[in-house]
Amino acid sequence: MSKRGYIITISAAVLLILFIFGLTVRNTFENVKTQPGSRSENESGAGVADEEQESWTSDLTDEDNKELLDTYKIMKEDNPDFAGYLIVEGTQIAYPVMYSPQEPEKYLHKNLKGLESDEGLPFIDTRCKLDPDSDNVIIYGHNMKDGSMFASLISYQDRSYFEAHPKVRFDTTDEVREYEVMSVFYDRVYFTDEDVFKFYDFIDAKDEDDFDESVGQLLKKSVYDTGVTAHYGDRLITLVTCAYHTEDGRFVVVAKRSE
Repeated sequence: MSKRGYIITISAAVLLILFIFGLTVRNTFENVKTQPGSRSENESGAGVADEEQESWTSDLTDEDNKELLDTYKIMKEDNPDFAGYLIVEGTQIAYPVMYSPQEPEKYLHKNLKGLESDEGLPFIDTRCKLDPDSDNVIIYGHNMKDGSMFASLISYQDRSYFEAHPKVRFDTTDEVREYEVMSVFYDRVYFTDEDVFKFYDFIDAKDEDDFDESVGQLLKKSVYDTGVTAHYGDRLITLVTCAYHTEDGRFVVVAKRSE
């Protein structure tokens, strides 16, 4: 990496940290209500603790969001694989999301600077399209034993956790995006041609009937009714992490973009 690139990376990271910290301090003095924390045991046996955090994303002004978008643009200038920033407010999930079509699993064990990293970074399935987005953008992340990355997604198995964290934010360099959690479920990867709905193959619907059928399957799999559904033309994101209820198990959270 060039000296200039290194400086830009560090500057972007520092700006983002300072920005979030500044908002947290501001919210503290304004007595902003925090999201309730929770603690659950994930399927790997590691405890996942979500400490109470300030609800800073819901309190952002248009100017705040503009500053964040400017920071994201700096991050993308330094690393063109940067696709956006994923945040589940009140949880540990607040990470850059990467997209590298030529190297599908590049960020499985690499960080934003391209250096080796056990936890890697969340990354988008390379079969997905961006700008315009596919009907369903699939994002993968590790289930780390220390509770980082996508480990806390497992907590969505409890309805009370969903009620405390019903929305997901996935910003791009151009706009702020909010999504409503629609379905949460355990599943697995299938390596044969079994006649079964494979959630990870639903990316772009062939037509309206195909979209409706796929959404129906996603809702049917959900461990509880979230009260949220989707219709043809809506955009979805699907967050996926490893689960250990079965061989090649996965835990999945699907969310619909808010109007």
